[in-house]
Amino acid sequence: MSLQKALQTVIRAYTRPDDAVPVLTDIHFCPDHETGHLVIFDDDDRVISETTVGSWATLSDEAFLPTVQADLGRAISAANADGALERLAILRPYSLVLVDEDHETIADLYLVSDDTLLLTDQLLADLDTDLDAFLDHLLDDEE
Repeated sequence: MSLQKALQTVIRAYTRPDDAVPVLTDIHFCPDHETGHLVIFDDDDRVISETTVGSWATLSDEAFLPTVQADLGRAISAANADGALERLAILRPYSLVLVDEDHETIADLYLVSDDTLLLTDQLLADLDTDLDAFLDHLLDDEE
């Protein structure tokens, strides 16, 4: 099963009728470096989906987590192209979280919240330039 199919399984597991009572959980992604096996589970450690990404098992220790995080980020973005992750029957805020074998958080991959924004490298890429332009504009208005 591919990453995309595993994420579709998660989406199907939490897609419920509009009148369904939402559940309280986050979605956890736990990769295994030795095998490339990925387990996706909820807060109660119930396995939602599993897949194996063979290329992860051949990565160096230094490249493993950055590669897994990037691969999962791309897969999550693709799975959410139509906003499917925003419509899950899960109480907000909830996160898609990369965890280690001890279930300790490594990184928040995706956050769904009505009033919180997860800052990512992509979002911060042009922030410095935007802030400089804003400050210049403010200073120009004062003169």
